[in-house]
Amino acid sequence: MMKGLTKSGWMICIASIAAMAGLILYIVTSTTGYLAGSALDPLPIIFTVVAIFLTCVLIGASNKLHPVMNDVLVVTSTVLIIVSFAIFILARVRLAADIYFIPVNYPKAEEVALNISVVGFASYVISILAMIIAAFSDKIRKL
Repeated sequence: MMKGLTKSGWMICIASIAAMAGLILYIVTSTTGYLAGSALDPLPIIFTVVAIFLTCVLIGASNKLHPVMNDVLVVTSTVLIIVSFAIFILARVRLAADIYFIPVNYPKAEEVALNISVVGFASYVISILAMIIAAFSDKIRKL
């Protein structure tokens, strides 16, 4: 399945793996530690899972799909990952505000949750950049 991938195909694989890492870190930081009792927004989970599924379809069936459909799937995946990233960041604004702007008497667990979230942010950024590179690259598979 991995044979015959172009640079664009490899970027989509990297984007998928990075999105999965970001998703895992979102779930971990939202359900454990300082944020264990808070509400978990399901949208980033749903959007990231759908984006990863679409990237798998792109890798597996890109030669069988119409080129316009390939482009639609790349753009849709990218938008879903960007929206997931934005929701993840917005969910962590309060943590950043408590730690960086009111740096008095915050629990250590709050800082740990933010630090792990920053790694999740970076994973999503890598995924977004890889999808943008893939969008402006050649075909996903060699013929």
